[in-house]
Amino acid sequence: MTNEEFQELVLEQLGTLSKGQRELQQSLARIENDHGTKITALFDGYTLRGDQIEKLQQHIDEKLDALLLDTNYLVSKSAQHDREIRGLKQIK
Repeated sequence: MTNEEFQELVLEQLGTLSKGQRELQQSLARIENDHGTKITALFDGYTLRGDQIEKLQQHIDEKLDALLLDTNYLVSKSAQHDREIRGLKQIK
């Protein structure tokens, strides 16, 4: 192999490596863009789901508060009726 042939071979290999590097850079940029879009969509979905859970928790808390109030009312009414019944039994 002559010096000129060796130089041509090295230049050819260098050109091939440069082309491969450009293709890798383009692939990497495309992957970063695709994954960035997907990650953004996942984050938006996560945020939306978190908001929905928070609203559901608030709704459940309101319902439990209402049930607690109703239960307390019924317990107090039951105690009042028990007292009235005892009073009526004593009158007889």
